[in-house]
Amino acid sequence: MKRGQISTELLIIVGLVLLIFIPLLALVYFKAAETNEEIAAHQAELLVFRLAYLSNSIGSLGTNSTIYTDVYIPKNVISLSTSRVGNGGEITMKVQTPNGESEISEVVRYPIRNPSEFVRPGETSYGWARFKIVSYYEEGRCSIEITKE
Repeated sequence: MKRGQISTELLIIVGLVLLIFIPLLALVYFKAAETNEEIAAHQAELLVFRLAYLSNSIGSLGTNSTIYTDVYIPKNVISLSTSRVGNGGEITMKVQTPNGESEISEVVRYPIRNPSEFVRPGETSYGWARFKIVSYYEEGRCSIEITKE
């Protein structure tokens, strides 16, 4: 057995191992980025659903009911707003996805008293946020007020 034969074999084995692991690491990196985008999209859906669900619950409880909720606003949010639509309201969020801009909306059964924008386009506002939802009785009907604390 030659003296240089062992080092050549070792180099070949190390080269083959690197040939397998480098593409594997690249695959894991790209899958992790894709998973982070999916998580952000689900967090955005959860935020809108939670605000609408709690608004409907507070409206059903009667006047002068209040609830506070903490929600996470993901980084890909472009805007978050409430609006008064007909006899009810709507909570709308625009998010940036790999496929472009997407809009998530939920309907609230009660009119929203103070339609407003909590996150404006071009504004960097992400992380944990506290919202206060209050029900009022006015004009013979219950209405909801949503404010960001």
